[in-house]
Amino acid sequence: MKEILTTTQCRAILFSVASLTAWSALAEDSAVDNWQVRFSANTLFNVSAGFQGHPKNMSLSSPNDQPGAANYDNGYVGLDISGDPHLSTYWGYTQSSQQITSGGNVTGLRYDRTAPLANSSSPNLDSDPSVGGDIDLRRELTTFGKVRFGLDLGVAYNHVHMIDSSSYWAGAQRTSDIYNLPSPVNSALFPPPGYQGPYNGAGPVIDPTVAGQSSAAVPNAVFVSGRRDVEANIFGFRLGPYLELPLSERFSADVSAGLLVALVQNKVNWSESLSVNTATANGYWSGQSSASANFWDVSAGFYAGANLSYQLSRHWSVFTGARFQDAGALSHSVGDGRVQLDLGKTVSVNLGIGCSF
Repeated sequence: MKEILTTTQCRAILFSVASLTAWSALAEDSAVDNWQVRFSANTLFNVSAGFQGHPKNMSLSSPNDQPGAANYDNGYVGLDISGDPHLSTYWGYTQSSQQITSGGNVTGLRYDRTAPLANSSSPNLDSDPSVGGDIDLRRELTTFGKVRFGLDLGVAYNHVHMIDSSSYWAGAQRTSDIYNLPSPVNSALFPPPGYQGPYNGAGPVIDPTVAGQSSAAVPNAVFVSGRRDVEANIFGFRLGPYLELPLSERFSADVSAGLLVALVQNKVNWSESLSVNTATANGYWSGQSSASANFWDVSAGFYAGANLSYQLSRHWSVFTGARFQDAGALSHSVGDGRVQLDLGKTVSVNLGIGCSF
């Protein structure tokens, strides 16, 4: 049989294969893993939301409603059938305290209108801790002695749901209008409280033009009940440097900080019932309203965190850590009010596993 390889050639080939195998093993032992990917579960704390105003800016709907009249908490004033801008029988009032007197005569009447403040704020909603997930990709760039320096790119996801059905008291704006009488009327002859003058008929007259006006904020004049519901999907994107310091053969600690961008999908449902206390009566009028919205928004800020790692093997490690995040606040209109999602003081606590390569 013809000899294909000589004995010397076979020995050379075997020696070359053995040398290459040994060199490859040595190279593998001395290789440095510059990349690491980390997977972790996280728990997000300190997300909150607040509501300002009301779903609808409701105005007074008084039992004293009269067509064509200016209606108040405590009466009404309007033009009568004659259309005279200075003399009208079409007026009524409910309280003797409305009378403006001078020298035993009534010279005019004061009327009040109470409305919820458009910028009143509800108590903040604080979310329960939200469980989510993180993925980080790290690249070691250089070393300073034992300290490793690199770049970290991370993505996190959390779902937050906040529901509040608590009631609270809010402020109101009370506006007072003054109407003068054409001439003073003796207090004993003036129509008593509860008087309602006719639109078409005879009776005492008043000047239906407002002669003076003042307004003031009244605390705790509106009782608010209802439901405020905020459901948010929060995607956090991080980019920044890190420093890692070995503490022992298997333990190491690292710190990182950098840019944070939050992408938020937010769904809001808001319904309220308002009961307004006027100058003369509690719960004098009430109203219900609701509004909803669904929006996406982006906000930027920063993060800073620290981790403690334990090396299981050359390529695998486990770690735990915490990260402070400030992505600011997102504010959006909902009906006639506004909702604000606060991401300015969140804290993420992580537990996960890392793979180096």
